[in-house]
Amino acid sequence: MGKFFVCSRYVKSGLAALGLMLAPGLASAEPLVRLPPQPDELAWPTSGWETGEMPAETAILVQPVIDHAMAGELADPMGETRAVVIIHHGKLVFETYREGFGPDTKQVSWSMAKSITSSLVGRAVKLGLIDDLDAPMPTPFAAGDPRAEITWRQWLTMTDGLDYLEIGATDLRTNDVVQMMYGPGRFDVLQYAQDNLPPVHTPGAMWNYSTAGFHLIGHALQQVSGAASFTDWFDRNLADPIGMDAVIEYDTAGTYLGGSLVWASARDFAKFGYLYLRDGMWDGRRLLPDGWVDFSRTDPEDTDANTYGAGFWLTPSANPVPASQAAHSPPYDAFSAQGHEGQTIWIVPSRDLVIVHLGLMDNAGENWPHLYEWNQEIARAFPPIAADANAPEETEAAEQLQ
Repeated sequence: MGKFFVCSRYVKSGLAALGLMLAPGLASAEPLVRLPPQPDELAWPTSGWETGEMPAETAILVQPVIDHAMAGELADPMGETRAVVIIHHGKLVFETYREGFGPDTKQVSWSMAKSITSSLVGRAVKLGLIDDLDAPMPTPFAAGDPRAEITWRQWLTMTDGLDYLEIGATDLRTNDVVQMMYGPGRFDVLQYAQDNLPPVHTPGAMWNYSTAGFHLIGHALQQVSGAASFTDWFDRNLADPIGMDAVIEYDTAGTYLGGSLVWASARDFAKFGYLYLRDGMWDGRRLLPDGWVDFSRTDPEDTDANTYGAGFWLTPSANPVPASQAAHSPPYDAFSAQGHEGQTIWIVPSRDLVIVHLGLMDNAGENWPHLYEWNQEIARAFPPIAADANAPEETEAAEQLQ
């Protein structure tokens, strides 16, 4: 069995038994809050969510926060909110929709697709299609091209080292995601990467947000799956098991656009978040490898950035880098899928909580800080779960790191 993925300092003991390769630096990582188990009496939401009620003291705090968001217009700090779904202790305790949208309306993920694509890599690991995340990932780069040696891990953690500009671009002409998806690269994103994204840093050394990297991961998954229809593979291995009615998109060259484009309802995006809240388990079946969720929500600590794991955004308790891309308030165990124009799946283990927000905002100025704080304000309104349920568990693997 090959080496798979980084585990956190506090992880399940099964990881140590697998003999996985652990990344350097994790001995100083903050403990992860334990992922809460599925209540024995609760049905899995494959066919639909059971409904419940928020605690009365929570509802008093949450309702005005949501009402304010739902009244917002595009020019307001959070723009238009089109859907809010809240899952607490495995039950749908709140949902609301803007006029024209409803429980069955599929809305675009934008970059929340990256989190979904990361989960597909986890599925491929679980199925034995990938046995070493530190091996080069299949790419269109030619043999001998240093980009062909970039590993699965480096693509997943956005430390590939390519000369790519997305966050921080000052105009459309220099923004690689715009040029790749709506400019000269729009027909073939792989060709755009080959022609326009040379290596500039040692892989693993620098974090740089990259939609291109996750499009390349999408291509690699198509290769390792061996499926004649990747849509069928996606449905069979992820969407169908959790009851998620989703649509994935491709460019005209046939590449799965794993960095940007998955369509689903707010309720179904909540199911995806719930899969991660429940540690990759679903109805007695392990869909993601043991420890994969902890890998996804852990800062690899090889760079000065600390707000991104493997396909998910993190909430550092101090000194977030880059500061503009992180929530600055508790609960600090929150991790999230995030997408352009205000799409978020907010997962909070300490509250046994998933919050989905879908909307439309300018992506400028204070939009994202407002949306971060909006999610965190809602999360803080829910009571923490029992201390013994979310206490970290230090394992033999953690001891070996110290």
